[in-house]
Amino acid sequence: MVDNFRVIDGIPVPAADRDITLVLGLSRPQMLTLIFALLSSNALLSKIATGIARDGWIYSLINTFEVSAIVWGGLMLGIRYAWRVEPGPISPLDKVVAGAAVLVCLLPLSPITWPLMSIVALYFLATAPSSLSAQSHAGWIFLAVTVPMFWSKQLFSVFSNFFLAIDASLVASITGTERSSNIVAMPGGEGYLQIAAPCSSMANVSLALLCWVLFTQLNNSRWRPRNMMWCAFACLSVMTINVFRITLIGYFPQHFDLLHGPIGTSVVSWICLIVVVLVCNYGVRNGRSSAL
Repeated sequence: MVDNFRVIDGIPVPAADRDITLVLGLSRPQMLTLIFALLSSNALLSKIATGIARDGWIYSLINTFEVSAIVWGGLMLGIRYAWRVEPGPISPLDKVVAGAAVLVCLLPLSPITWPLMSIVALYFLATAPSSLSAQSHAGWIFLAVTVPMFWSKQLFSVFSNFFLAIDASLVASITGTERSSNIVAMPGGEGYLQIAAPCSSMANVSLALLCWVLFTQLNNSRWRPRNMMWCAFACLSVMTINVFRITLIGYFPQHFDLLHGPIGTSVVSWICLIVVVLVCNYGVRNGRSSAL
């Protein structure tokens, strides 16, 4: 009976599990879960605390702490897959990645948390045993989460004039008024409407991309042209909703505080969420039955 066990880090492990190694008493699935949980909490806690201090618990909760419900769903789904990663040996490089994540969370380095999560996700994608493994699913999901939380913002900071000009052009085409860069003339000559960075459709488009990744991973769906077309449709849908909201502000400037304030922002966010979820869910499920 003694030969059927082996001691790893002071813990007896059955012979059937001899390929499983532990770090500080954690198996590989537990270690991966801890890594992503630490990175997520380190990136979001300061944002949550600031929102609660400024707006209070109730409004912050309704506004999902200024973090999209799609992002929250992605984090929870990613951690779920990380927990389901196949047990196995923990390589020296695994330990290096885990150590770097813990170090970043201990030091005041929250600005680099999201790019580090991207690197960690790419590493676990590269070392996943297969594209349908839990590790691969977790890697894709956490990589996709960093897009709206970090990479889309960096892309927007570089090409902000281009993205804002697209929104302004769409609004001007609906109102039939003139446009200059990101400034659109209001109908009736009542003034001008400047489309600022927070009103850009870029953030909603990146969330639509994330939602599509979540549904493809949840349904083990391949990235075929047909379901990618539905991803594009989801992006177009949120752009349409955002442009419609800006157009309403142009037609009804007297209701600016309502349309552009906390109430209008929350309503539009939830509408975008519902539309994106419905489109991605239908598109991914429909795409699975397609041979394209």
